[in-house]
Amino acid sequence: MRVYILLILFFCREQLWMFGSSSSTSFFSEALSLNTFGFSTTRTSHTSGAVKGIHSTRNTAIFTVNDSAASTDLASTNGSLVTNNDTDQEEPSSTSSTTTSNRSTPSFENFDYEYHWYPVIWEEDLELDEPTKVTIFDVDYVVAKTQKGEVIAMKDYCTHKGAALSEGRITKSGYFQCAYHGWSFNGKTGDCVDIPQIVKHDGDLATIPSRACTTAVPAQIHQGLVWLFPGGGLEKALTAPPPPSYPKMFDGLKKYTYVRDFPIDFPILLSNICDPDHGLFAHQDSAFDMYTASLDCPFESFSSEEIDDGKGWVLETKVDSKDKIQELDRSRRDTLDPKQTKTKKKKSADASTPWATSRFHAPTHVRLNRVDKETGAVKFASLFYVCPVGVGRSRFLSAGISPLKVPRWVVAIIVSNFLDQDTYLLATQQKNLLTKEADDLRQMMKEQGIDANDTEKVKKLRLRTRRNAYCLPSPTERSGSKMEQFWDATLARCPNRVKHLIRLDESGALLETPSREIVLNRKTQILDNCKDLRDVVRNCGKAKRASKFLAISLSIAKFVSLKLGQPSLMRPLLKMSSMSYTFAILFMVSKLADKLEKEYFFKYTDDYRRRDMKKIPEKIWIDR
Repeated sequence: MRVYILLILFFCREQLWMFGSSSSTSFFSEALSLNTFGFSTTRTSHTSGAVKGIHSTRNTAIFTVNDSAASTDLASTNGSLVTNNDTDQEEPSSTSSTTTSNRSTPSFENFDYEYHWYPVIWEEDLELDEPTKVTIFDVDYVVAKTQKGEVIAMKDYCTHKGAALSEGRITKSGYFQCAYHGWSFNGKTGDCVDIPQIVKHDGDLATIPSRACTTAVPAQIHQGLVWLFPGGGLEKALTAPPPPSYPKMFDGLKKYTYVRDFPIDFPILLSNICDPDHGLFAHQDSAFDMYTASLDCPFESFSSEEIDDGKGWVLETKVDSKDKIQELDRSRRDTLDPKQTKTKKKKSADASTPWATSRFHAPTHVRLNRVDKETGAVKFASLFYVCPVGVGRSRFLSAGISPLKVPRWVVAIIVSNFLDQDTYLLATQQKNLLTKEADDLRQMMKEQGIDANDTEKVKKLRLRTRRNAYCLPSPTERSGSKMEQFWDATLARCPNRVKHLIRLDESGALLETPSREIVLNRKTQILDNCKDLRDVVRNCGKAKRASKFLAISLSIAKFVSLKLGQPSLMRPLLKMSSMSYTFAILFMVSKLADKLEKEYFFKYTDDYRRRDMKKIPEKIWIDR
């Protein structure tokens, strides 16, 4: 088993964005970027309602900046405005920096969280005819895939007495049926179609009250993900931009997916994904250095683009994929301790060095990749989707795309070990940040005389939380500072955020960071969301029980044979040498099954953290 896993890890080194495992093996993947300047998609999706095909072509104005300095002052850049007709192609090859702009940075005044589709679950995790609860912005929804292959969704609320529809079932007609009193609802329209208690003896149904009906939520399956549009009905959803897409040229490649629910606020999680500086220290992985910027190697290009009349936003960066911090560390080791000089081959920039690019498509999606400078080719893709479950909660969905198919149970182990390394750090950060944000909101509402229930006035607030709380001097944090500006400018517009955040703060829930066991609980965060992983754990249990049963059976058979004599058919097996080998194999099977099973439960104790911290001076940044 260990040999098999190590072989898989070796071949996956260039294909997984996840950089850590239970051993010292590290991973890095190139993520696919669509055309750096936007995209145009034509897609046919399973969509609730009558319309199943959506076409979108958008012309957008792009503000790009030549990062010739390491300054994080985004408003002081110069250049010219570039307009592109977006295409669904890979990034064009170019060795020159992108055209720059002297226009002011985006104001984010029109950004609209209710104008976007949100990823909620991988299609493979959505069981057929099984109502499943998902949550967006602290509102619960029920979603299901019918026998017809359609995905339907509604608020997870029965209009009868408010019970959860996700606790019910899907009828043969494809309706949501409440388990409490049997009311049924059409998931495409929201209409209540059956109330058993008002059916007449002749089979006719009495008039259903209009209050029994509700509104369906637009839903679709797009590139393996189930997306919901909580901002309005189908008519509004059809006017909104489509979910982020990857080019069709990757349709023939393999895709491996991962999902995990985190007790982490979605802006914190997305900022973390877009922060390569942290990877060298939190994950002790030098591969992150390819995406960092430095004083000597700033971003080759920096693009901050408002799209869809300001209702959307895209942030992109491009930099030479070479060592920066690691190169400085080598110099420090030469000076401070020549015995610790690294023997690893230096990654310096030349014509063959690819670009390392990142793309944040607000408010949910990140892509990271390396692109060949001459051909524009991208071999592998890493895609990240974060669903804003609610204040202090998010769902992390990721996908790797490559020529090699990696078993999902292996991906789950690798990615979980990687994510465990810094998730608790995010939890400690969250306690401080959300407390400050709640204080800022109360102070600003008091200063401006705004009532917390006045939603429209609250949405106009521009926070100053991150601007005052963070210090971001790193050249890489030029993109990070722009993201924090975006969060400060827009988070008050997140549906339900202000009232839930203030309520959470007043309850005292933010006073303490939850324990490591709660923050890193793989069982509730991963296992409960993936049936195929639950099957793996179930099979591990069966293997352990079978090994124990066989070992006991052989022991009894040996004892009986000593008393009554060995049957001719059992003699070869009951020889001491054969039994020793058999017991050894059964013991190994039981131990491996037990070890594999434990990978899907809480694992990252403080001992693991201490072990990881020792790696920093050894391989990342030598102590002075």
